[in-house]
Amino acid sequence: MTSSALHAEIGAAVKSCSRDAAAEGGQQPSEARQVDAKDVQPAVSRKSTLSSDLMRMTPSKPQVAFAARRTLKVSGVIFMVIVVLIALIGAPREAIDGVTTKANLMTALFLVGLVLVVLEDHVGVNKSAVMLMVSASMWTFLAVGFHPRESHENHEALKEELEHGLKDVGAIILFLLPAMGVVESIDHFDGFDVVTRLILQVTGGRTEPLMPILCLITFFLSAIIDNLTATIVSLKLLRHVAGGDKHLRHAIGGLVVIAANAGGAWSPVGDVTTTMLWLADKISVSQTIIWLFLPSLVAGVSPMVGIWWELKRHGRPNEAVERRRMEEDAADGENQSSGTMRTGATEDSVKASPALPEITRAKALVLVLGIICIFMVPVLKMVVGLPPYLGMLLALGILWFVTDTAAFHSLARLPREDVDLEADGMPQTSVSSHFSAPEPGSVVEALHKMDLTGLLFFAGVLLAVGALDTAGVLDTYAEMLVRLCAGSPVAIASLLGVSSA
Repeated sequence: MTSSALHAEIGAAVKSCSRDAAAEGGQQPSEARQVDAKDVQPAVSRKSTLSSDLMRMTPSKPQVAFAARRTLKVSGVIFMVIVVLIALIGAPREAIDGVTTKANLMTALFLVGLVLVVLEDHVGVNKSAVMLMVSASMWTFLAVGFHPRESHENHEALKEELEHGLKDVGAIILFLLPAMGVVESIDHFDGFDVVTRLILQVTGGRTEPLMPILCLITFFLSAIIDNLTATIVSLKLLRHVAGGDKHLRHAIGGLVVIAANAGGAWSPVGDVTTTMLWLADKISVSQTIIWLFLPSLVAGVSPMVGIWWELKRHGRPNEAVERRRMEEDAADGENQSSGTMRTGATEDSVKASPALPEITRAKALVLVLGIICIFMVPVLKMVVGLPPYLGMLLALGILWFVTDTAAFHSLARLPREDVDLEADGMPQTSVSSHFSAPEPGSVVEALHKMDLTGLLFFAGVLLAVGALDTAGVLDTYAEMLVRLCAGSPVAIASLLGVSSA
């Protein structure tokens, strides 16, 4: 029964009851009301039942979103499984041996992986797992096209392509791994407390100069280390100096990401892309800095100026509300007792201005030594031609060696375990386990804090791009860009920038 029919039935019942009450001349009003209730009650109950049935049949927004996420996740996995099955079965031959069909399938698989990476928070699958699955599926499908089991020449051709791809990926990973280890070690020994104290002393507890100071620090810091670790370091500093203002942290945090990406563009070691070009001898240190410093500075400073101006214009009401809240808290403390009032005022002053971290010689030594070791990497590359990943491994080794010495432990007042001796006076070999806790105050403890998921994500992306390069997809895309841009370097660079975004 439809909703309009229900309304008509209810109206007819009401009219019928009214006519019966008028005919009886009002002698039995209570009986008329009883008839009215009896006639209307079934229609109303049927309408409520129909409405509840319709509500149960109509899916809610969370249910629709969950179904969409599940469909996207399952579709992406099914597509990867189909590609792997085609490689294992070896059919159809057109998909394996056809150049165009193979390139289209691998491009589609790579795009599916990118979509799942972009929608990582909605899909609920880690981006590192997605890219590792995509890259392995692409290379599995690509390897079958070489037919390595048919001849020794085909096997050697596949081996050569794999070694070429693994060489590039290995150089990047071996560079990023010790670089993250150096930065994490500096943070583990509280070396960045020196920078935090300087920021707090310069700002004097004010929030207005905090944004440009942190953005400029991030801009130049990302040129020394990679932009990912520079972002992590800057966000840690931001949490120390502005931990109580969530709105300010969000605004500055977005600008920190922009400044880190802009600062990493003008340095060979500031970004994965520039590092890859530097390792392949496609760019030089001096020319990269000369030509890209000013555009990178404009790209990093322009958003900061706009958001800083907006924050200053709209941030004053929030500051007034905060002052009003502090005054109310102080008034409440005054009503309790004079002693409590003084204690509350002291607590408010502590909350208003964060405590300055203590600076020790050990913290300053770790910070200075870490920066010198990182600066040593491009110097070794330019002077003796040492690959950057070897220079960064040397930097981590030097920092590790210095912080493991008894002199540094004494300087930093860190606990140091006594060495057990054998009966003949030789030091006893310790039995270490992978699952045992690392020694407190050591680089090993700092390495346990490293985010390896980022490295695995980069490895998956680089392997997938290497598979596209082997399949000829990148050459085809480059030729298309040249045709569309008519050979203009500016237009080609612009389209490449949009594509990388």
